[in-house]
Amino acid sequence: MRSSLFWSLLLLCFAACRERQSAPPIASPLEGKDIPADFVAFYQKFHADSVFQVQHISWPLAGLTTEPAPDGTLSSKPIYWERENWRFQRAVDFSKGEFKQHLHALEGRYVVEVIAYAAASHYALERRFMRRSDGSWELVYYADMQER
Repeated sequence: MRSSLFWSLLLLCFAACRERQSAPPIASPLEGKDIPADFVAFYQKFHADSVFQVQHISWPLAGLTTEPAPDGTLSSKPIYWERENWRFQRAVDFSKGEFKQHLHALEGRYVVEVIAYAAASHYALERRFMRRSDGSWELVYYADMQER
């Protein structure tokens, strides 16, 4: 049952992202919470420009993915996402209430984002961003939608 729910949620998430032709404006959850001001601008461009996105990812990108086990359960597996297989990450419209965003800034150099499915908050994805030595931001970790 949990396996079916997970794959349904994942399919809905991908379908919702594909239906939008342009990224919705990023709502206020990014502002405040000690999130660096330059991160907000980066985050918006990261979700609007696929070339910019690929240029601001630390390849190969460390993270987790969910895989079905032979017994039908799901398990997390460490992975290194490759540029060739990367799917463009579009902005999520949090104003609809389908997903909830949680941001945590650390020392002005790191931002951890968790996007949870509102109806089943134990399903979420996680992204970690880090400020490069030149001051720009990059994605350094990505865990796809999975049970947490």
